[in-house]
Amino acid sequence: MGLIRFLILLALAYVAYLLWRRFKAARAESRRHDAPEPERMVRCAQCQLHLPENLALYQDGKWYCCSEHRDVDQRT
Repeated sequence: MGLIRFLILLALAYVAYLLWRRFKAARAESRRHDAPEPERMVRCAQCQLHLPENLALYQDGKWYCCSEHRDVDQRT
């Protein structure tokens, strides 16, 4: 009788372990999907400063950090 109880407990522990692993994998997967995409960085053609693309100015195939650098580069 003791061996049967031991085997049942062992089987229950194994099922609990499998459920725990599945839960942890699902949680890790959801964290990966919630993470934002990294922003693309560009370099100013005038001063070589790196900044996010959404903050930069683009003109004639070049990126600039501000309108002053864009205007200086256009004059030369």
